[in-house]
Amino acid sequence: MKKLLWIPVFLLVVFAGDRGLAWLFEQQVADSKFRFSRMYKGNENAEIVIVGNSRALCFYKPYVEKVSGKPVFSLCYLGMPSELTAALTMDFVDRCKTIKKIVLEVSVVEMSDEKLIPSFTTYMKYSNRLDTLLKSKSEDSWKAAQVSHLFRYNNEAFYRALVYRNKLDNEWFSDRTITPEMAADVANYSVEFKTSEERIKDLKILADYCRAHNIEVEFLMGPFFPKYEVRNLERTMARIKEVTGITVKDYSKLLTERTYFSDFLHTNLKGGEKVVDQMYADGLLSVSTQQP
Repeated sequence: MKKLLWIPVFLLVVFAGDRGLAWLFEQQVADSKFRFSRMYKGNENAEIVIVGNSRALCFYKPYVEKVSGKPVFSLCYLGMPSELTAALTMDFVDRCKTIKKIVLEVSVVEMSDEKLIPSFTTYMKYSNRLDTLLKSKSEDSWKAAQVSHLFRYNNEAFYRALVYRNKLDNEWFSDRTITPEMAADVANYSVEFKTSEERIKDLKILADYCRAHNIEVEFLMGPFFPKYEVRNLERTMARIKEVTGITVKDYSKLLTERTYFSDFLHTNLKGGEKVVDQMYADGLLSVSTQQP
């Protein structure tokens, strides 16, 4: 009988340990200077928000601020899929009342929706949208996070929050240059856009929500390495315009020099600055003084 008493005691210790450690981790996330921690605090004063996956990380926030003359927030993350992009952007719109323009790199419609979303259990307590998204797209992770609060911090987003616990993540970008050997082999590589209607509708949901809050929305397709074949690219951009009513600014062939790229899909910092300069020249970074 005494041995059986150890079972509830053990379970109680496990439960207390889970909740206690999770609370400590939660404090680290809340105090972090990582972009999503700062976003959910609601203390940002950005007028321009850059949204996208790793292809938009090279739009270096300090340089965008320098060129535009406006406070900027980068809501970009590696592998960001469209449904997560929409949820996070709308959450930010709810918390930051100074936003006047959203600039979105639209290749988010081609990202996987299964690998990254579970990482955002770390921030699910701050957002009903994230909670709903996790339950819909990653039910096993959502259920595990209900049982174990510690499970919410077993992911990449929590790791990033710890890395940027005491420093801003404004300098988070990839700044290498593609090798001549890899560049010479470009003809052997290609990619095909296979965008579903559901993912394009995510962009419409995002755009409609922003416009309903008097926020201008700009869409762009960032550069690809010269001669790197991207099939169905034009069709995808045309369909995005049909569904959202927003023309995608096509920068896919903007850059022609090898030294502007880190690989076939990503510019480096030098290439990113060229894109930002073009964005400014095309008015993508201008902010209207009147409500749209």
